[in-house]
Amino acid sequence: MQKELLLAIGDDRAASYNLRFLKDTFDSFCDLGLTLFYAAPRSALWDRQEAGLPTSDEAVEQIVAHKKGKGRKALEDAKRWITEIAGCDGEKVRTKVVHSRMGTARELICEAREGLYDALILGRKGFTWFEEIFENSVCHELLWQDIDFPIWVCKRPSQVSHQNVLLCLDGSDPSLRMADHAGYMLAEEPRQSFTLFHVAQKGYGDARSARIFDEALAILAEHGIPDERIDIKMVTGKSPFKAILKEARAGHYAAVAVGRRGVGSQTRMENLFPSTVSVNLLRHLQETALWISK
Repeated sequence: MQKELLLAIGDDRAASYNLRFLKDTFDSFCDLGLTLFYAAPRSALWDRQEAGLPTSDEAVEQIVAHKKGKGRKALEDAKRWITEIAGCDGEKVRTKVVHSRMGTARELICEAREGLYDALILGRKGFTWFEEIFENSVCHELLWQDIDFPIWVCKRPSQVSHQNVLLCLDGSDPSLRMADHAGYMLAEEPRQSFTLFHVAQKGYGDARSARIFDEALAILAEHGIPDERIDIKMVTGKSPFKAILKEARAGHYAAVAVGRRGVGSQTRMENLFPSTVSVNLLRHLQETALWISK
């Protein structure tokens, strides 16, 4: 079945990170259904209109045309990369530009839900000092929304080869949904393998860890992934985030896959917030993509 992916395209260099990640990860890159999506930033003119302040129709038209023009150029550059650099015919690539009234994150959420894409793919620079203080980024905002689709955050490509997926398991439903998503996406990519990774708390027996691994193995088996493409690794530690980050750096994985919420999220209110593990990985992963499940 053809995979359908929504790619967020912007004006900066990070906009190409998602394309480069897909090309490096999928041997079937040219067979992916790609929608290149550009949300022109919200204009101050909309704020003036909503406040009842007068605006010039001509000024509105000029600004909208300018921003949509920038968006179309960004999309054309991305499609040119797909055809000229990646060597695809471009027949499975669609482009879409909208003038944002809700903000970029909410526009992406609306498109992802309406289009029923398999995942939303973003490019992501490292945190700037400003973002470290104010946590102001589209990726961070998406993580805090009540999303119901997987998100991939692609970091700056490395000079060192990265491949395979570190599938982080904690027994939660989101982590099992991520196992299902990763298995579905990469079932027909034999070059990519999976490391099932669990951070056990000291004092807990092996029985719980074995159950967690068995559940994930059963899910991958449903997608036809053979045993030779699967490794299992368990460590003991107080901080799952630190253990995951250490393994990600040592293993040069293409992606770290996690659930948005941890096993401790039980109430409706807790389910609305991302886990500290997913937030910290978003901040600190440098050359490895982060896959986050609903």
